Amino acid sequence: MAKYDVFGLGNALVDIQAFVPESFLNKLNIPKGVMHLIEEKTSRNILNSISEYKPNSFPGGSCANTISTISMLGANSIFTGVVSDDLYGRLYESKISERGVKSLIRKLGTGLTGTSIVLTTEDAERTMNTHLGVSREFTKDDIDLELLSESKVFHTTGYKWDTPNQKEAVEFAMSNAKKFNLSVSFDIADPFCIERNVSDFKRIISNYVDILFGNKDEVKFLTGTEDPIEAGKIIRKMGPKIVMVKVGGEGSFLFYEDKIVKIDIYKAEKVLDSTGCGDTFAGGFLYGYTKGYTPEQCAKIASYVASQIISVAGVQYESLDFNKIKDFIKTNILK
Repeated sequence: MAKYDVFGLGNALVDIQAFVPESFLNKLNIPKGVMHLIEEKTSRNILNSISEYKPNSFPGGSCANTISTISMLGANSIFTGVVSDDLYGRLYESKISERGVKSLIRKLGTGLTGTSIVLTTEDAERTMNTHLGVSREFTKDDIDLELLSESKVFHTTGYKWDTPNQKEAVEFAMSNAKKFNLSVSFDIADPFCIERNVSDFKRIISNYVDILFGNKDEVKFLTGTEDPIEAGKIIRKMGPKIVMVKVGGEGSFLFYEDKIVKIDIYKAEKVLDSTGCGDTFAGGFLYGYTKGYTPEQCAKIASYVASQIISVAGVQYESLDFNKIKDFIKTNILK
């Protein structure tokens, strides 16, 4: 019997979140609504500029957000990544462990811990400015194969497909996960990722992936079609057993076996910040998957927990009442 539910591999980034007016983005010439990879100098410039907006800091990175969701829903999860032995790195390891995640984080004596400066405007749209720092130093030697073999699911994201050593590590983990009979889960994560790596992503999806998450823009780049339903069908033919295509306020589409199921959104009490919504969605789905729930139940759990995280500032899972969330799932989704 597996000791862990999900083993996650991702970029260990400290999220530095601030609410800013749209004029702030215009002033610094930052295109709105996407993820930008930035250098240390640019990162420091933005950090200096947002001090008046009283930013908050907490552990982040797409995969870590997904893994945190899984742990706080009550499953056993592992996260592996690299930080520096600096203030942000120590904060990261401490905070993610407090969420119940088993931390397999290597600390380096040099360099800077990666950060993602998340600028949220009044319409709840987030613009990410990511300095990857030492997270790019991750190698296949950082993967604990014994703990991987004791897990049910391996999960990673398109953000990790970056440097040659990171790519090698991702494929090494995926191939060993298949050898150990784990399900492999992959979140495309951002249109920027798929646009740069279409051929590589098609290959790893076909060779390894069992569960795939993507939004309508991401699957468009992957398949060449703007129709999310047609895109889902094409991806299913690539090999994944389950495909989730998110279409924003319209909900999502679940593809499995010969079925296409429309999953409605759960209306949030308030929409404050969309940061981490997709990561939390994946976490909700994988939590249900490891518990043996039906794909439809998993998708509904995903939709519900995603509706909860957008009601708080940043991806601060500590601000959510997970007992209340679990009660809702038990009463309304698993009934």
